[in-house]
Amino acid sequence: MTFKQKISSAKWIQILIFYILACLLTFIFTKFPNFIKNLWISIFSLEAPFSWNHGIGLLLATLLCYLIFKGNNRTSILGSKPVKSLLIAALYLIFYSVFGLSNNFGINQHVWALIFCSSMLVYNIFEETAWRGFLHDRLAKVPTWLKGIITGILWGVWHIFIFENFNQFGGLQNFVMLTILVSIIMAYAVKKTNSILVAASIHGLMILRNNYVTIICLVLWTVLIITWEKDNLMIRRKTAYNNV
Repeated sequence: MTFKQKISSAKWIQILIFYILACLLTFIFTKFPNFIKNLWISIFSLEAPFSWNHGIGLLLATLLCYLIFKGNNRTSILGSKPVKSLLIAALYLIFYSVFGLSNNFGINQHVWALIFCSSMLVYNIFEETAWRGFLHDRLAKVPTWLKGIITGILWGVWHIFIFENFNQFGGLQNFVMLTILVSIIMAYAVKKTNSILVAASIHGLMILRNNYVTIICLVLWTVLIITWEKDNLMIRRKTAYNNV
């Protein structure tokens, strides 16, 4: 298949409709009261230091597009190897819990790390269902590196509806360059695993930057992802050998 044919395989109209709807619902939901903050106050008597409103709007747009545009979806929450996907998420939660996160709530830093990272992982699934789920699948046979660039641009620009400014990144252009880089990494990870949970775990690791946890997780995750289909390969070789 030529490069032009690969580009033509993408569902561009669906992608455009999805992105317009995603931006629209994200903008609308950011005007609503902070759902997660109110929930945490009622359950834990804590004011959550984050809002999920934009993620809820994005998830709703994604689910609507899944309902409207039927198709063969390769990606799923747990991907082609559910146990390995769960292990990748578990490693992220375990190592952050071991190292801990400081907080102003008087909660043990290890307990808070587990609570905060678990909550973040759930939220990241909201986002990654859109970017590395629906969008990744609708880009079809577009080369993986280009999927990462396209997704990274759309993902980065979408944050205009969330952040007041991008000064901490040195401007919007620098932030979009960052989202492109991360998207390329996640595009290859999703190509290998078909797992939204894997992408959500990588997303969380990129936001919370503890050098020790980052190094440990990246090493272990790289091994898991590289050997993702190794058991299938061994089974095929054994079957072929037995058939000789």
